[in-house]
Amino acid sequence: MMELLERYLAAVAAELPVDQQQDIIRELRANLLDQIDAIQQDGPLDDAQLNQLLLQQGHPVDMAQRFAPSAPLVASEDMPLYKTVLWHGAALLAVIALLKSLGGLILADSINPVRLFLQLGFNFIDSFATLLLVVTTLFYLCGRAGWTKEWRQRQWHPTRLPRYPLARMKLSDSITDLTSTLFLLLLLWTPFWLSVEAQQHLPVRLADGMEHWRYLLTLFAALSTAFALYRLTQLSWQRWSKWCYIADHLVFAAIFAAMALQGGVFTEPQQISDGARFFWTHAAGSISYILLATAAVLVFLAITEYRQLRRL
Repeated sequence: MMELLERYLAAVAAELPVDQQQDIIRELRANLLDQIDAIQQDGPLDDAQLNQLLLQQGHPVDMAQRFAPSAPLVASEDMPLYKTVLWHGAALLAVIALLKSLGGLILADSINPVRLFLQLGFNFIDSFATLLLVVTTLFYLCGRAGWTKEWRQRQWHPTRLPRYPLARMKLSDSITDLTSTLFLLLLLWTPFWLSVEAQQHLPVRLADGMEHWRYLLTLFAALSTAFALYRLTQLSWQRWSKWCYIADHLVFAAIFAAMALQGGVFTEPQQISDGARFFWTHAAGSISYILLATAAVLVFLAITEYRQLRRL
């Protein structure tokens, strides 16, 4: 009968860290022996009763986890941030994969939906696998170092809690803004991630004398990125930070509206393939309307933020 008990203890020990096996097994053996003594007060313990007792304790793996739980790659407290980062990163990679796939088809003078779908899928899966590995590794290392806990408990004090629900900064909004500005920077500086040949066959490029728009947008996109990173360190809105956020929307709205109204900002590339020419012929006329629509959306968001500001 005691052999069965020792077999159970050995199975538990096999799932424990070596440096903790002796202490944990000693404690577990003492607990089980106490329960056996309590049962034997009503009569001798038989094999069926011991089997039932051990079954009640649970699987040896589960028992070992109770005494020495394994550290997960990402702590449960960090999962909301982890999933948010992965979700927005995946969205950004999907757009980049789409642009690369379209660029490849334009370069090959082939608008094939099946090929586009397959190329897009392979590009996205390859990029997302790298993203998943990098993000998980960073969260694991930061969690082990205690940095994620420090970030979760940043500025923690009862007096610093938001007075109103609208004053609380939403993590998803900050990461969405960060992703949007990073994507804009990628569009502005395609030489960093597109080949020279692919750049020459892009369906749209800035016209001569319009490079100042690239540098202007880069400047404000960089400032917006820095502001989004700053908001990740804050728990709630202050009036000055909400004003900066409103100004951020209005500045981009003014830039996009000015680009749309000026006209001639974009032009057809000199070396253009049939696929790029098809795009330029059918979509170039809509660029100004897209810029105006984007500016209108930003103005609407700025008005919404101003209404929230008045209630802070």
